[in-house]
Amino acid sequence: MKITNIEYRTVSIPFIPAIQEHSGMVYPTTLIWVHTDEGITGLGESNAVHSDITEQAEQIAERYVGKNIWDFDLADEGFTFQSAFYDIAGQALGVPAHKLIGRKHRDSVELAYWSPPMPPEAIAAEAERAANLGFRVHKLKARSATIVETARLIKEACGHDFEIRVDPNTEFGDLETGIRLADELLPYNIEVYEDPIRFEDLSWYRELRKHTDVPVARHVGGQQEILKNIRADAVDAINTQGNVSGLRKSAAVAEAADLPIWVQCFAFGCCVASTFAAHLVSTIPNCTMPIDELPHIRVDDLSGGSMNLTNGAIHLSDEPGLGISLDMDAVERYRIR
Repeated sequence: MKITNIEYRTVSIPFIPAIQEHSGMVYPTTLIWVHTDEGITGLGESNAVHSDITEQAEQIAERYVGKNIWDFDLADEGFTFQSAFYDIAGQALGVPAHKLIGRKHRDSVELAYWSPPMPPEAIAAEAERAANLGFRVHKLKARSATIVETARLIKEACGHDFEIRVDPNTEFGDLETGIRLADELLPYNIEVYEDPIRFEDLSWYRELRKHTDVPVARHVGGQQEILKNIRADAVDAINTQGNVSGLRKSAAVAEAADLPIWVQCFAFGCCVASTFAAHLVSTIPNCTMPIDELPHIRVDDLSGGSMNLTNGAIHLSDEPGLGISLDMDAVERYRIR
């Protein structure tokens, strides 16, 4: 089954009103269609914020067009084309993509809700919205000046069962501040404390874990970095990413240390990247925490309802390949090139 053509469309889908009001984020993404001589088409997605995959179209065509899909090691391809190839292979064989990756450990994959830095009252309102939609974890791009008040308001609005994933991207700074804020946050259903302080010296993370009962996590990629953090006794959980081969190896390293993980394969994608991530994650036994794939924070996920995202989770179907289709009217509505 040979690849005959690769098609690209870049879209810019607005984020939900609360995010637009407080951050003005713009995050275009490029959709790809990989066509084959057997009439099967696979879907992929590429980040279009810092680079434009279409600028590499000639090199990509040279690598793929005219080649047989079965000649590639699907597990080692990059995430964008890997998605399309597993979609094609699954359709050709009549099986869902996850069956070609590994044994499925869960039928649905939970997603975290997400908010950028915003006033505490605005985040609490978003948390209440998230809880009403069925999400159970809210990831916050936290800031030291407001996180404790934010967490208090979220607990008031959402109760004891709704958890907060605190991710300040090291803005809490030093070890002393990290310990102080962890202590102040302890009453407020903190799921995990992700990258709270600087990590030039992982001994800070080891000391942080000694002085707080809040689970500590780091966002790191690759087996060697995960192993480095495990050996430093720096983490209770790991946020990581990668393609099929890389992510499964990274997860296995964490599993050997009895650590749970979650993933951020694409984050701000639409239905394509999010669904492929869900297929992949469903095969990883220790990926038990809600993942940072965020199609729900845009006004449209482009699936036209074919992606089953309900109660804060993507529910995988047994349809061949990714099991989704794109709403082409919506694609054209948000297309920018």
